[in-house]
Amino acid sequence: MLPLTLPPAHAALLQDVAALLRAHGAPGWLVGGAVRDLLRGRPGADLDVAVDGPARELARRFADQTGGAWVPLDEATDVARVVWTTQGSQPFVLDLVRLRAPAIEDDLRLRDFTINALALRLDRYERGRFESDALLDPTGGLADLMTHGVIRLAGPYAFFDDPVRTLRAVRLGAQLGFVIDPATDRALREDAPRIAYVAQERVRDELIKLLSQPRVAPWFHYMDETRLLTAIVPELEPARDCGQPAQHFLPVLDHLLESVAAWEWLYERIAAQARDDHESLPAAPEWSGDDSRRFALPAAVRAHAELPAYVRDPDVIVARMSQQLAAGVRRGAIFKLAVLLHDIAKPQTKAIRDGRVTFYDHQTVGAELAGTIARRLKLDRESVHYLQLIIREHMRPGQLRALGSELTRRAVFKLLRDVGEAFPDVLLHGLCDHLAARGPYLSRPDWEQHLAWVNVLLSETWRREPARAARLVSGADLIEALRIEQGPLIGKLLAAIDEAQFAGEVDTREAALTLAAQIVREEQPGGE
Repeated sequence: MLPLTLPPAHAALLQDVAALLRAHGAPGWLVGGAVRDLLRGRPGADLDVAVDGPARELARRFADQTGGAWVPLDEATDVARVVWTTQGSQPFVLDLVRLRAPAIEDDLRLRDFTINALALRLDRYERGRFESDALLDPTGGLADLMTHGVIRLAGPYAFFDDPVRTLRAVRLGAQLGFVIDPATDRALREDAPRIAYVAQERVRDELIKLLSQPRVAPWFHYMDETRLLTAIVPELEPARDCGQPAQHFLPVLDHLLESVAAWEWLYERIAAQARDDHESLPAAPEWSGDDSRRFALPAAVRAHAELPAYVRDPDVIVARMSQQLAAGVRRGAIFKLAVLLHDIAKPQTKAIRDGRVTFYDHQTVGAELAGTIARRLKLDRESVHYLQLIIREHMRPGQLRALGSELTRRAVFKLLRDVGEAFPDVLLHGLCDHLAARGPYLSRPDWEQHLAWVNVLLSETWRREPARAARLVSGADLIEALRIEQGPLIGKLLAAIDEAQFAGEVDTREAALTLAAQIVREEQPGGE
């Protein structure tokens, strides 16, 4: 017997699938990532079964038999999906696909990578166990998976047949902690430009999976080196050689890549704080090893040992980054994309004014450019809005911090009003931008002051967003007390009261009405 431990749900489902296939005389094999993950002892919620028979028809029969939802995927290649959903849990998915070659071994050789070109014979499966001869491995994927830890093409034309596989190679490397073998690397460099000509929805799906991994910064460097990154986002190419003033130690594109590394370093420590588990954090030497594709430590952290990274309410931050903006798209993935793109418009806005290099309004132009990129990638509306919000407002925390002792609660309120529930995210972006900008020239006291400043703002405003604060008066109260009509003035008065309430200038209904009455007098012709 193969030493595989299947969860009860997987075992029961495979037993039913095997019985269905036997009843219809259709040989079947568990294939691809499902086999890879089972062999690694980390089964997922999705199973892929290749069949030598009518896959769509068999999938429909199986859906009817088990109460699942039948989803036809591709009539030409005979692929269908069965989905089972349970309230409060992740959907369970089974894909059935007809063989693309006369024999299963030839079908496996047509797949992307050797670690995905593995199959388990369902006719050798019984009561949750596979017989020892159930595994098929025509490309040597088992050794690549269990011994070498390498991403290797299953066939010489795998990238040419499907350029999205270039991005999948990177995603699997980040997900599994594997390296890309030399021949696959050469093929990836050659075929990377072709990803620009495939369906953008497929690129989006792989990119979101990549962004969802905890350590993608070194892989973004690899994607840049191979030009895969700018094949996907050509708008980044002008940033490559765009120099910056002395407060930045890197040109724009390198700064963006460094910002991702800074965010991943910071977030890993926030997550450890949330778990109260500082012992699991990697030491600096592990992060700064020679294999830059697997480890990337920000330059500021390399220059300053034991750099502090405490952020208030880390459990809340982790929960926020785990929230879904849309099906399959977590906030953390889009936030990381915003970090990567936040200065994308600097080349277009670069100018020399009074002998100084400026990037006037690059955040606004960048938000529009990021929106164009996101819509091209077919991201959902909520993700596009969030991406643009973070980029458009990313300069605001630095501007507030520059006010020093002149910073007022009214100024904080205006940022909070403009960014709403994304307020903590904008503050966190400011932290990783700070680390990435200064790099080895980081002032530790300045960093500690910035960290403390962020924590003060979070402590005072985390749960006091204007939209959620209990208002002292309502629009109806204003109409009755001031004898004014419904109209735009009501909204203006309520906004002014919210701002004054946040600043601590009014705290009673009477004070709010007095302020509103004063504003009304000033609005009237001849008013004070």
